[in-house]
Amino acid sequence: MSNLKTRREFLKSTGKVAVGVAAYSALNPVIGALSEGKAPEHPFPYVKLDPAKAEERAHNSFYSKGGCCAAVADALIGELADVVGSPFDGIPIDLFRIGAAGYFNGSLCGSLGGAVHAIGLVCPIDDAKKLMGELFAWYRKAEFPYYQPKEMKVEKTVSNSINCLDSVGKFMEANDLKMGDENRLERCACLSADVARKTVELLNEHFGL
Repeated sequence: MSNLKTRREFLKSTGKVAVGVAAYSALNPVIGALSEGKAPEHPFPYVKLDPAKAEERAHNSFYSKGGCCAAVADALIGELADVVGSPFDGIPIDLFRIGAAGYFNGSLCGSLGGAVHAIGLVCPIDDAKKLMGELFAWYRKAEFPYYQPKEMKVEKTVSNSINCLDSVGKFMEANDLKMGDENRLERCACLSADVARKTVELLNEHFGL
């Protein structure tokens, strides 16, 4: 095959790809923006998620992704990446590992951190603040954990706080547990599931889905 013929076929095939990309980009503004080197517009597109699937994924991801913040982020942002694709699939879930153990300082519960970042991606700031307020108010009064795929013989506790130190501290004190104990880890995995589910319910309601 001559070099000229090879070049013609290459140009022909790449031309078809270019046309295809252009057509798809016209239908998907996010892909179009990325292909032009532009940042996708905020807020990102939200689609209805399944609360039950979110809680199960968060529970599993607590162990596989590195703690509560990454667990909830994976259940929300990771699921949107699977369903929607771009721009969510460009967000590495590993970056949310930093939120474990109240950002390693016992401050804001990492599960809430993962949740509010997901909310912030898909909502304008005023809407995000409203949903965050509702989520935090619920968390303060929630009797964790609700979700228990493995029935736990533990005393549930209400934190009256959004801080990790208060939330997990009250639970450990009530159940005479240490941080490394299996029931403490499972409790936080289940709490992550609870937060993921509640966040999906709030988002679905907010968007009328």
